[in-house]
Amino acid sequence: MPAGGDVHGEEVQPIVDALAARLGRSVAVDDPAIRLIAASRHFGDEDAVRVRSVLDRRVPATIVRWINRQGVAGWTVPGRLPENPELGMRPRICAPVRCNGMHLGYLWLLDPDGGTSEEELRAAGEAADAVGIALYRRMLLDERERSHEESALRLLLSPEPEDRRSAADEIRDTRLLADTRHAALLVVELDGDPSDVPEEVPEDVPEAVSAALEAAVAELRRSRPPRSTLVLARRHRAVVALFGGRPIGEAELLSPARRLRERFGELTGGRDCVIGVSASHQGGDAVLAGHREAGVAVRAARHLPMFGRVASWSSLGPFALLLRLDAEELARELPLPGVRELLTDHSALAATVEEFLDRAGDVAATSAALHIHRTTLYHRLRRVEAITGLRLDSGLDRLTLHLALKLAGFTGMA
Repeated sequence: MPAGGDVHGEEVQPIVDALAARLGRSVAVDDPAIRLIAASRHFGDEDAVRVRSVLDRRVPATIVRWINRQGVAGWTVPGRLPENPELGMRPRICAPVRCNGMHLGYLWLLDPDGGTSEEELRAAGEAADAVGIALYRRMLLDERERSHEESALRLLLSPEPEDRRSAADEIRDTRLLADTRHAALLVVELDGDPSDVPEEVPEDVPEAVSAALEAAVAELRRSRPPRSTLVLARRHRAVVALFGGRPIGEAELLSPARRLRERFGELTGGRDCVIGVSASHQGGDAVLAGHREAGVAVRAARHLPMFGRVASWSSLGPFALLLRLDAEELARELPLPGVRELLTDHSALAATVEEFLDRAGDVAATSAALHIHRTTLYHRLRRVEAITGLRLDSGLDRLTLHLALKLAGFTGMA
């Protein structure tokens, strides 16, 4: 099997092996995100980075960022990359893999003694061109397949029953999916302002971030069984539908979702995303139901820190209902009398009483969490009562205030 472990590697591997045998040097091909597609056998010239790339099919984000800072994404002819002892990298030749003006990856030729001749550079360039043609052809096939899958997923998400039935018929007739009896969804959204990214990310920031999101989603897909996943990824949002012949447990969903978030952070130098995870559903409307739930869960992940950056529908409790309400309407109705002043003019008091209510009115636990004396806590709570007109020894008033504070978090009023 090729080092890349997929159809891309199968098509590229013979080119890599032929160049390695011709030159007697270790050769590898990576995609634009520096993930391994194919690698030759070693000739004793390998370094720690090459070994790790072959074992893990990728290298650490620090190395990716260093390589990107050398400007290789803009190269059009083979060039030399200097050694970096701190990263364990020996010198290497980088031949850009391009076709029809598109940047498709890199061909690497280890160059430990710096003795690569002009003839060998030309050979590396010719091999990179051949790889580019192979990857371009595969990309066209992948684009057609992806367009087919995206069309099916869009129809499954349609509010029109006829669209969903049409998609189900097409999936069955074309065997697009192996088993559709059960489905669950992930909704992935970029966090914060899309233009606010670390300096280490390449200059074409929006495109790079979107590509990183698609790459992270693609890795999740490759970890799944064949014909069990549909993906709709566009710029700053992705929908991932997972299918199977049995109910998909929450752990089976949360684990890949967290890996996806981690990988996205690695590819972007620390940028974050939020992910909502649905429950598993069965039947013709399973995808639509899962999309609604994952959409609500991703709102919780974005606006309510208590749920973390990867939130599941099953963990939302009453927020599963509250987050489905119209935010603008809530903003008009909330906060309740006195709470507006608390939120706008007394944020420290609002944080104190929210902690108190989160801990079910446990004075000792709240004081310890806030690192304040009980007397200070009591004083702050009395001020909250005076400002809001609500009594914290009343269950109904507590519920009212607690809901107002939580709702303010996702209506933009906190």
